[in-house]
Amino acid sequence: MNTSSPHRFMGKSVLITGASQGIGAATAQAFAAEGARVAINARREDSLHDLRKTMKRVDAGEHVIAPGDMALAADVDRVMHDSLAALGGLDVLICNAGIQKEVPSEDVVLEDFNHVMAVNVTSVVLCARAALKYWRQHDLRGTILVTSSVHQKIPKPQYLAYSASKGAVGNIVQTLALEYARHGIRVNGVAPGAIVTPMNDAWIHDPKAYKAVSDHIPMGRPGEAREIAEPLLFLASESASYITGQMLYVDGGLTLYADFEKNWSS
Repeated sequence: MNTSSPHRFMGKSVLITGASQGIGAATAQAFAAEGARVAINARREDSLHDLRKTMKRVDAGEHVIAPGDMALAADVDRVMHDSLAALGGLDVLICNAGIQKEVPSEDVVLEDFNHVMAVNVTSVVLCARAALKYWRQHDLRGTILVTSSVHQKIPKPQYLAYSASKGAVGNIVQTLALEYARHGIRVNGVAPGAIVTPMNDAWIHDPKAYKAVSDHIPMGRPGEAREIAEPLLFLASESASYITGQMLYVDGGLTLYADFEKNWSS
């Protein structure tokens, strides 16, 4: 059932990290379509200008471009300050920035491992900290949503850093949810499976690999970015007002496989 409404997020302000493409871009477009005013973040400003052109305008004014590296504390502070000033507040923070790197575990380079952890984990901590400070200082309620992965539950060979980072993200969601529940601040996440996004171009544009991935999904196909954006809309809405500390797996049934590793690796 589609519970979307053109006015569901009217008057709400949303900050989305990693918004230039894929799930982040689809989520920004979805929130804008339902009335929110959105601050979109990515490291490259030019990609954000292109995205903003596709986002529905709201009466409150232009959507906000907020470039910066959210793994850096100084950038997070600047992006949060500029977004709050431009939006007039913040109701929903969506931590979506993420990267992955495939390499045999015996060949992992420490600098690469640390980079994945910085983008996928440190950025969540820094952004959540900034949002929580704002809400607590002003005695406001808010919602934090985090994009994780099925690999927080079931590890993927040769993706040591990525799997570890998503495991950390799952624990961050639960810790923050428990700590701030009594303050009216909800924290949840989505764990996508195989989704058609630029991050997955390696198998998306290889017909044999695409078929192999599809064959290993109970629903028989990979998901679309909009199919992750919709659950994020739900979790940010009043329909989810009694939900916190949860990770919603949006994977076409992928994690139902007991022999996931064999299926995914074959």
